[in-house]
Amino acid sequence: MPERAESFAFDVLTFPSSHYALKAEKTCKDAGICVALIPLPREISADCGVSIIVRPEIRREAEMLLEEKGVPLDGVHRIMREGREARTWKRLLNA
Repeated sequence: MPERAESFAFDVLTFPSSHYALKAEKTCKDAGICVALIPLPREISADCGVSIIVRPEIRREAEMLLEEKGVPLDGVHRIMREGREARTWKRLLNA
């Protein structure tokens, strides 16, 4: 029986520098928001750097917290993964 294709969407938050990405990760985790620090995905930018990922349903909560704490965002990007990759990314966010 062929494996059912699973898909998973998540939001990638990007920052002006790695410093802010690390600060955002700590700020969110301290507030109980599940995020994961990842290398900046190539489909967003060829630059080296880090970003954080969050489930779409709690992205706005994370954005509001970061704004409140003075952590600047560069952008928010939705990414979809399929199959085995989807399962890997789901595990990162305990989804």
